[in-house]
Amino acid sequence: MLTSPLAHFPLRRLTASYRSGRPVATGITVDGHILLVEETFDEARGRTVLSIHQLKDEWRKTTIVAQSETDFSFVDRFPDGRLLLVASRCDDDIDGSWMPNAFIYDVQGHLLDSYCLDDGIQNVQIDEQGQIWVSYFDEGIYADAMTSSNGAFGLVAFNDRGEVQYKNRQYPIDDCYALNVCSSKEVWFFYYSDFRFVRIGQEDLVCEAPTIAFSQFARQDTYILAADHEDVQLLQRDGTIFQPIRSIRFVSEQGEILSGELTMRQDLIVLSTSNQLFFGKLERHLPALIANE
Repeated sequence: MLTSPLAHFPLRRLTASYRSGRPVATGITVDGHILLVEETFDEARGRTVLSIHQLKDEWRKTTIVAQSETDFSFVDRFPDGRLLLVASRCDDDIDGSWMPNAFIYDVQGHLLDSYCLDDGIQNVQIDEQGQIWVSYFDEGIYADAMTSSNGAFGLVAFNDRGEVQYKNRQYPIDDCYALNVCSSKEVWFFYYSDFRFVRIGQEDLVCEAPTIAFSQFARQDTYILAADHEDVQLLQRDGTIFQPIRSIRFVSEQGEILSGELTMRQDLIVLSTSNQLFFGKLERHLPALIANE
């Protein structure tokens, strides 16, 4: 449900984001590059492949990966350029062990490693040190709780070999709705059932928030731009409480209302339509959004 007043947030079309295949995943790296994965049929190879596009303004670099039966949901990039594709769900093998759902590729598209990050993954983001932060939704948390596996903790950090570096043991996460890894020292997440935004990595900050299932959010100073599908709210922190101050509607630079899938990290917002990506930075537009507060 929208709150008033309503403010328009202009997003710029990303020139290099044209695509011709089926959308698979969109991600944002810790240094602000946009990653786009699409499935296409490669006539030269005579098979379906995955194209991982690294985008920055008009710059575009593409890595071709041989398609498998894995249904990928997330993409990110390690600081050294290796690419990570992760599936939200994973199957068990005939011996009862989990099969891999995380796959690492070099820039030429060669598979380097694979392992399991557990089932029921909600989000995946790599920090500047190469740690893989993984959040889990309720099915992964409670199914994994029966076997005391990593997903039961709701939020876990792994190194690039899939070894656990951090497990959440402080916050009672039933479902980690949203994740925003700004750096290894500033990791934000939003969880249920407490409906709280939490910052870890330095001195912890725990803030109450509206009881809305936000799935993506960007942050800048004391403001958070949070989205639950088409419901987008600008929140401002007062002490340890985030209060909604604006309803937000995304528009193109020409004023056309935009609708699509949102991906957010740090203060960057990416909106994916059927054939194009649009992006904007909260820092740039924040003064205009709060001008009439």
